[in-house]
Amino acid sequence: MKHSISFLLFIFILTSCNSNLSSEKVEDIGLIGATIEITQKPTDEKSSWMTINLFDKHNKIIRNDSIKIIVNGIETALQHRQGLYYTDESRYYSENAPANQIYNFGIKLSNGKKYFLGSINSLSEEKIENIECAEQGDLNKNTVIKWKDLKNINKLTIYTSTLLKTANSNDKNYSSKDVIVKQISSNGEYTISKSEYFDPKWTVSGFEFKFATTRFGKMNPKLIDGSKISISTSIEKNINLEKAR
Repeated sequence: MKHSISFLLFIFILTSCNSNLSSEKVEDIGLIGATIEITQKPTDEKSSWMTINLFDKHNKIIRNDSIKIIVNGIETALQHRQGLYYTDESRYYSENAPANQIYNFGIKLSNGKKYFLGSINSLSEEKIENIECAEQGDLNKNTVIKWKDLKNINKLTIYTSTLLKTANSNDKNYSSKDVIVKQISSNGEYTISKSEYFDPKWTVSGFEFKFATTRFGKMNPKLIDGSKISISTSIEKNINLEKAR
């Protein structure tokens, strides 16, 4: 009996997330929605990776081998992947598709007809050296990070790591403070006062600064609502304060 229940649960997991369109011929683009996510290396416009997911009107994922995605002229087939607990994580995935300032996506349906799917401009290349900070901080000094001439990046996220104070000084237990998110311009600087390093329960052990941006492009209006295309990039800088103690 237990085996039967397990088998039924297994079948439910496999089928509950997949659309019926996964096993049917799809010949109408109006039955499909798409989300396209592109991650671009900040220093190289031509280095990128992208995931394309198709869904139906019930927001169930379409995984259909008869549907192909076309990225800047290169046809991409469904890549089959099995996840944990036998879940289906198959997807359309591409790396380093040739880009000349723009990504154009098309779709070829089961009947071989091709349609425009979406398009988006690539991001300008950034220079990592335009973000300046000391890798090793000092608990006796303010932490300062400066940036200049950033082309696309417009958001700074700051993660703070803390070392909890324990009765046994040999034990090291780490935690984190609230994340800070700031909109930034192409030039600027951010200072964290040394007065913020200490608390009766913890001492700051380091910071992670993530400079990032996400842009959105154009999708075929015939697609299901909720379809979108985005491109993002990020640069991370870390400052260690723990060794300075």
